[in-house]
Amino acid sequence: MSVLGDLELLLKTTEPTRSATAVFANVDPAERRIALAGAANCPPVLLTQHGANFVETSLSAPLGMLSCWEAPGVELTAERGDVLVLYTEGLARRFGANLHAGQSALRRVAADAPRDVRLDPDRLCDHLLAEAGGEEPGEDDLVLLAARFE
Repeated sequence: MSVLGDLELLLKTTEPTRSATAVFANVDPAERRIALAGAANCPPVLLTQHGANFVETSLSAPLGMLSCWEAPGVELTAERGDVLVLYTEGLARRFGANLHAGQSALRRVAADAPRDVRLDPDRLCDHLLAEAGGEEPGEDDLVLLAARFE
């Protein structure tokens, strides 16, 4: 998506020695359409009535290392009641010994949360943060966003 290409250009112009991961979501809430693109980000989790699945945005490099100006994206349509969870590596690493184990554990904890918690984005975020553990600040950032579709 072009917004990540713009961020790539900005980063290469202003901070050429740095890199960053990112995810961009463009949401049409009325139609429940979601367009996602990422630059080496953790895969978002989509909670549905059937469980929780990763939404693979791309296998892109981080910003500052992209070989093209546009990161590939994916589009999907959520059902009523679905919840999209976006999170950073800092949260995933609190769930497991390594990044992939942490991502899988985060997805499992979200899927196994009581139904009333899964359907309430605020309560779901509180639940995930409580289950992640670790009161001390980690080496990486920790960002969590959950959005429910009506």
